Amino acid sequence: MKAEELTATLLPERRALISYYAIVTQDYHLAEDIFQEVCIKAVGSLDKFVTPKHAIHWAKMVGRNRAIDKLRARGEKYVGLTDEMLELLASEWPNSQKSDRLHKALSKCIKKATPNNQELLRLRYFERLPGAKVAESLGKKLDTVYQALARIHKALGTCVKTELSSEGLK
Repeated sequence: MKAEELTATLLPERRALISYYAIVTQDYHLAEDIFQEVCIKAVGSLDKFVTPKHAIHWAKMVGRNRAIDKLRARGEKYVGLTDEMLELLASEWPNSQKSDRLHKALSKCIKKATPNNQELLRLRYFERLPGAKVAESLGKKLDTVYQALARIHKALGTCVKTELSSEGLK
């Protein structure tokens, strides 16, 4: 396989691979770093890949192993899915094109949210703060934060469905 073919194979799978690594690390930013490392390692291993499907499978397994190694190096233990479940997940992972459309629709919907709701989402999901810390940093009651998140989830779900149906997708 040539470097151009590898790039054409792995880039469309970027979001799906990063999400897969994030399941292991519970850290999206670390998962992005792992994707970059896997790509660099893949370029150095071009002669190993027989087909694009083989390269994607290799990237899943190498990235998963790298994610577990990173957790161990930080003194953390992987407490997520069993190896068998990760293998099953890897084989059944969603089609990246559908995943990309969902991600684009969700991003568009988040941009439509109020600045307060965007901040709430940022703290909870991007900063990964527990609900109590989000409430504390916003000066709100915990119950208020949970109710707001429930409303935001419902609104985002409706918005994403609308976005996808406007593209003729569901």
